[in-house]
Amino acid sequence: MASKDWLVGGGEMAKVIKAKDWSKTPLGPIESWPQSLRTVVSLMQASNSPISLAWGPGHTQIYNDGYWPICGDKHPTSMGQDFRECWAAPWPVIGEAYETALAGKTSYLEKMRMFLERYGFVEETWFTFSFSPITDETGGVGGLFHPVTEMTEQMLSERRTKTLRDLAVRAGKARTTPEAFTLATQVLGESDLDLPFVLFYALEDDEAQARLVGATGLPQGTRVSADVLDAGAPEDDPWRVGTVVQTGAAQAIDGADLLLAGMTVGPYPELPKTAFALPIAQPGSERPAAVMVAGVSARLRVTEPYRGFFELVAAAVSTALANARAYEEERRKAEALAEIDRAKTAFFSNVSHEFRTPLTLILGPLDDALSGATKRLEGESLESVHRNALRLLRLVNTLLDFSRAEASRLQSRFEPTDLSVLTGGLAGSFQSVVESAGLALHVDCPPLPEPVYVDRSQWEKIVLNLVSNAFKFTFAGEIEVRLRAAEGHVELSVRDTGAGIPAEELPKIFDRFHRVEGARGRSFEGTGIGLAMVHELVKQHGGSVGVESVVGRGSTFVVRIPRGKDHLPADRVAPAEAMATAGTGAAPFVLEAAHWAMTRNPGPADAPFVPPPPAAAPAATSPSGDFGARVLVADDNADMRGYLVRLLEARWTVEAVADGEAALAAALQLPPDLVLSDVMMPRMDGVALLQALRADAKTNTIPVVLLSARAGEEAVVSGLETGADDYLVKPFSARELVSRVATHLELARTRRMATAAATELAETRAALLEDLDRKNKELESFSYSVSHDLRAPLRAIDGFSLALLEEQGDALGPNGQRYLERVRGAARRMSELIDDLLKLSRVGRAELHRESVDLSRLARSVGDTLARSEPGRPVTFEVADGLVALADRGLVAILLENLLGNAWKFTAKTSAARVAFGSRAKEGQAAFFIEDNGAGFDPAYAERLFAPFQRLHGPSEFPGTGIGLATVKRIVDRHGGRVWAEGRVNGGATIYWTLAAPAALTSTERSSKRPGS
Repeated sequence: MASKDWLVGGGEMAKVIKAKDWSKTPLGPIESWPQSLRTVVSLMQASNSPISLAWGPGHTQIYNDGYWPICGDKHPTSMGQDFRECWAAPWPVIGEAYETALAGKTSYLEKMRMFLERYGFVEETWFTFSFSPITDETGGVGGLFHPVTEMTEQMLSERRTKTLRDLAVRAGKARTTPEAFTLATQVLGESDLDLPFVLFYALEDDEAQARLVGATGLPQGTRVSADVLDAGAPEDDPWRVGTVVQTGAAQAIDGADLLLAGMTVGPYPELPKTAFALPIAQPGSERPAAVMVAGVSARLRVTEPYRGFFELVAAAVSTALANARAYEEERRKAEALAEIDRAKTAFFSNVSHEFRTPLTLILGPLDDALSGATKRLEGESLESVHRNALRLLRLVNTLLDFSRAEASRLQSRFEPTDLSVLTGGLAGSFQSVVESAGLALHVDCPPLPEPVYVDRSQWEKIVLNLVSNAFKFTFAGEIEVRLRAAEGHVELSVRDTGAGIPAEELPKIFDRFHRVEGARGRSFEGTGIGLAMVHELVKQHGGSVGVESVVGRGSTFVVRIPRGKDHLPADRVAPAEAMATAGTGAAPFVLEAAHWAMTRNPGPADAPFVPPPPAAAPAATSPSGDFGARVLVADDNADMRGYLVRLLEARWTVEAVADGEAALAAALQLPPDLVLSDVMMPRMDGVALLQALRADAKTNTIPVVLLSARAGEEAVVSGLETGADDYLVKPFSARELVSRVATHLELARTRRMATAAATELAETRAALLEDLDRKNKELESFSYSVSHDLRAPLRAIDGFSLALLEEQGDALGPNGQRYLERVRGAARRMSELIDDLLKLSRVGRAELHRESVDLSRLARSVGDTLARSEPGRPVTFEVADGLVALADRGLVAILLENLLGNAWKFTAKTSAARVAFGSRAKEGQAAFFIEDNGAGFDPAYAERLFAPFQRLHGPSEFPGTGIGLATVKRIVDRHGGRVWAEGRVNGGATIYWTLAAPAALTSTERSSKRPGS
């Protein structure tokens, strides 16, 4: 056909085909095309589906309108081009399928990822297509029919949907802001085909800086991934993070490849040319919480779905961040409530202790006086009652002041005050107490240029709390109190050379009810509100208080209050005429400090203990007194120590120390008969002392009675659960204390006697066992010797009987021959019995040598021996592979010989006899077993099987001595294991045994079956 009428219709590609000069291609002029090619081209042009042809030896490409977009910028050059040349880039993916089709077999490829160069860059694409051979006029393959479906958008959408789903699921589990960024970074790091790099910049609180909190595809700290960005410095902000922060709108950054020059980014060698900076929103705020910078893949076009994917990622991260922050907020609320609860618990615990100790020292002497003859208090008792009554009054007043301060109900009255005189007088009142403790007190309060407006009573509490606190925690060196006028304020500093405060405790030091655990002080006493009270009172004055401290070197507390009165409420400022100069509230503080000074200096934790001189013996004893008993008393309160000593020294020798460490040192040097200890003490409390005493062999049996201010059943149970022998709650009566101490001393004496009797009994038992063992060994030796001696005459009987039978058998006749056989049989049975006895004896005498024994191999050897003993008897042996035990090889061989021999013997009357050896889980442990399908036994007699000379079958049924299983039991016992039997009459028997040493049993119960010969 000369014309091109066969191309009538079709689309744009039909016009291109008509217009193209095909004479310059391997196909030649269109008029010369074979009918088969014309037909296929005509059909292809009539289809809307993307279709291409590769025809002839030159693999010339022809395609329709649907295929044209797939060619991209390659069109129109791709029309008439060698198919292989046009699609050289994806050839590694499609080449094999193409060659298969040329060979005459259709190839079909589904959802294949390939990289095409059709828009001037290497592009990631996905296709489903086939190559089908087309038969030409010669009957051969003239070309390939190539229908195509592009699935790029579908596959990219599925991949991105998975990323978003993973981001929602995994990052949604974040419980903190850093965790949200970490999880989001991990998820997006797995999506580098769409996101070659991601940077998360979180805004600091001041929003002036953005800190890098997550990065994928780029190392941190480079010129394009700085750890910190100045949000207001565009020259240092390559990703326009500051612009996103200011505008709240996403930014597209072109030329990203120039910023990333020289770096390797993402999975491809090409650098991303574009990036997006997107805001990570935070609920309730117009400003973003962070900015996400993400690169666009160098092998993908920036389409609307791709842009939308970036926005969805940012939204998912925003949601994860919002959830994490909501969770953090809930956790902060819960922690705040828990902290309030802990503070409340600590407060009541401390206050309980603070109230109950002085109450004990008031009620105890009062009770003694009321129950005595004089009905009055005298001397030390009266002074102790007065001291502790004042202490209770100060505690109550402090608690009331603190509650009013926290509730902002303090009625402050600010008066112009000569603060130098007031402060110097308050600090100087501690002079004698401080010096009596071996410390120096320096008061440096020069006159100030003007009076200072303060509430005098509140200022007293500030100064007295700080100075008494310094004295409480200082054991060597000095305390310095300085007052200075500075620009706009007055500064009071109290410095000491005491124990110091750990750095982690400094932020909490002014919190209410907070106490530094394990702090080394003169007393454990305190409510934990002294410094909190100082903080509140300083706030009342419009000032501030701070602290600097180094552990072991001391602390400095600094109070600053403004000068003048303009910062104070006008209705609370007193007239200038009434200037106050002196304080009156120092006495309770000084009295308590003097009370602390009565406590022994704790000294360093590793200082050696120096015991006090022994107490003088009392002049008289009560009938029930036991001055041989020593009681060790530990309490940090000097009054309480004195009171306890006075109560106990009338009956026992008493030694008193000031804290748990001193008590432990004293107890280890010379163990007392009883320890009476307070629970709350410095350095080492009563519970720690109890644990240390229980941990040492010298003191672990000493009865310990704890004294505590914690009341209630729960406190008592908790105290007893720590291991204390008794627990007394303050306040307690003198009679109760003395009675309990006497009871526990008597119980301890009884326990010592019982322990001595038990020790004597144990020694006697050990001697008896040793004698029994010796006699058992003698008996075994005797049986071994006798058994060995009996074998010689038995061999003679059997030998002479055989000779007589062979030489004189005819003369003896049938009866004589039968008698001689019976003699020989009896001799053989006796010989077997002797052999079994020798084995039993040898098992008891042999030394145990454990080694790895291949039980499977050993069992097969025994089975071969049994099969050779009766060559005509068919018995199936099943032996599991890999049975290994750590045991004595010789003894285990005897065990297997006995058990397999038994199984062989008791299957003699069974057709299709079977004997199996293996291992299985039994009664919660791995056990070896030998199983047969022979005569079995009555389960009621299972326990008798392993006793010597026990037989459940008569000699006429099955021969034997009744010693074999007894020998097995002794072997198992020697290995520390257990042996037992299961069975039923005519239903076979199974013997199980274990060995104490670990057994490496076969991992799979593969049995090797071998018929006996």
